[in-house]
Amino acid sequence: MVVSPSMGPISTANLLVMKRLFTVTLLLAAFGVLKPAFAQEKPVATIPAEYESVVSTVQKVISLLGDVTQRHASDPISDQILSISDRLTLSGPATGGFRAVSIEDDLIRLLKDVQRELESISRSLERRGEDDLSERLNDAVQDLDKAIAKAGDDVRIRRNSADDYEISNSKDRVRIVTTDEGWWDDDDKWEKSDGDTRKRRFKEKLGIGYHPKKNEKEEARKRNWDPRTNRYTAGTTFAGEFTQRWPFREYGVYRYTQSVRYNRVEGLYLGVSRDPLEWNESDRGRFFGQLGYGFGTKDWQYEIGAESRFGSMYQNDDFDIKVGGSYHSTTTTNDLWKSSWAENSAAAFFFEHDFFDYYHTKGWTGYAVSRITPFAQLSVGYRADQYTSLRNETSWSLFGNNDFRPNPGIVEGDMRSIVMSLEGGQVRSLNHRPSGVAARLEAEIGQGLGGDFDFSRYVGDVRTYARLSEDTGLSLRFRGGFTEGTVPVQKAFTLGGVGSVRSYHQNSFVGTRMLLANAELALYEPAILDDLIGDMAILGLFDAGWTNSFGTNSFDFNDVVASGGFGLAFDDRAFRLEVTWPTKDVGSGMKPSIWLRIAPSF
Repeated sequence: MVVSPSMGPISTANLLVMKRLFTVTLLLAAFGVLKPAFAQEKPVATIPAEYESVVSTVQKVISLLGDVTQRHASDPISDQILSISDRLTLSGPATGGFRAVSIEDDLIRLLKDVQRELESISRSLERRGEDDLSERLNDAVQDLDKAIAKAGDDVRIRRNSADDYEISNSKDRVRIVTTDEGWWDDDDKWEKSDGDTRKRRFKEKLGIGYHPKKNEKEEARKRNWDPRTNRYTAGTTFAGEFTQRWPFREYGVYRYTQSVRYNRVEGLYLGVSRDPLEWNESDRGRFFGQLGYGFGTKDWQYEIGAESRFGSMYQNDDFDIKVGGSYHSTTTTNDLWKSSWAENSAAAFFFEHDFFDYYHTKGWTGYAVSRITPFAQLSVGYRADQYTSLRNETSWSLFGNNDFRPNPGIVEGDMRSIVMSLEGGQVRSLNHRPSGVAARLEAEIGQGLGGDFDFSRYVGDVRTYARLSEDTGLSLRFRGGFTEGTVPVQKAFTLGGVGSVRSYHQNSFVGTRMLLANAELALYEPAILDDLIGDMAILGLFDAGWTNSFGTNSFDFNDVVASGGFGLAFDDRAFRLEVTWPTKDVGSGMKPSIWLRIAPSF
């Protein structure tokens, strides 16, 4: 171990990496200036202009790799950087130039291989929460790509997928989608013809969906759009995506149910399903829905729907619209914001805890959904449903010894309503070390549309995820709602228990007005049990909620119920142990609640 007075301990591996990186810098600079030893009379040449950008960019990459190595000296990332250093130091054409006749001596080819490894390192850094280093390395990799293009051949081809190609020269870049394997010339050159004519022929014959834009690099960083794959980056989730990486499990005009589930009103439900269209898919039309059988209710449930999308097949536009409709007969709940179908099924199957309340709906829906920008989605739909109560149909669970809590009855009848929702934001790494903001507003208008009900319901939900430091994060959720008119019980708000205010009985506070605040402070990978348990986080938890169930519509701090406690999260927060205590005795005592969770709260 060597000690530097200014930087502290530096490992032998780090010294070796720094030495090799320094050697790379000298080697690259020498490529442009070295001449044969016998040509001493000739003046020393400067680095050719087309190679200056390569040398400058590689020096920038070397500096960034030094930062990465110091932060991850004992990680596999450091070993990967060491390998890159070896390849750059020990390889390269003997002629001192960048292009060589032999493939093994071709430095441009070598730099392209290194570029792919740097992209792998960047993805590893993003998964570890090193967003700053990852973004800086991505910028450097893009600069290296441009430098390689400037120093390399005039025409290049990239194969993005089986039928997706990209060809470019110093002026043009064109994306081609074709199943014809023989469209590319045998001599690996573009056909000699006018550029505009060539591009027009490609459009007419094959269809082209990508065109470069001004300030493309700035736009890509702003939108997290990867023009090489024509998709959004994997670490970022945008409004309206049907994935577990987006914090809202409610979908406005959609009524999403899991095809395999277990609960107290259906027992075991087995089915198959297909999701509606997503914005990042190439399909422009789809049938979706589900079909399954509930062994508790002893009946079939189903949904059949169709959607059509107006946007281009070959690119995902910032603005797009899809229209659709469905007919259904299925079990419905308003509690998806508290937990997931998967977690609820596991809790019911193993421990006899069912977090949701249910009712049955049968009817049809017509709707339109618009992507306003990549960060916002607006949905409008009309629903015509028949509402029916459901009751408990099973009392079995693997480790339970008591019956499930009763499923509450509803006000049955025909309901006609207009549903509108607006959601937006951007969230990165929701299930690991989240950052970003997401918001959702929903209104259901059931007044003046006929049917047996006359009411309106409004809900707002804002969630923010802040990175306080490299190893500390703060997550906040603020949710509120109110109703107008004669509100049926199935459209009221419920608080208490998992997903809202922990340490109180599930869904024990019912009202027509509601406010909720949740806070979660996370300390990622604390310096305890590091060698035994990986990806662990310590959580500080706090909940506070209010409804008008105490007899007044005016907010009063004395009516607020709250809880606090701590938790442990494992495997990128996928598994959690939560222990919380109530701050007020409302008849259920002051004992703590202990929950094993399999998904983040929000």
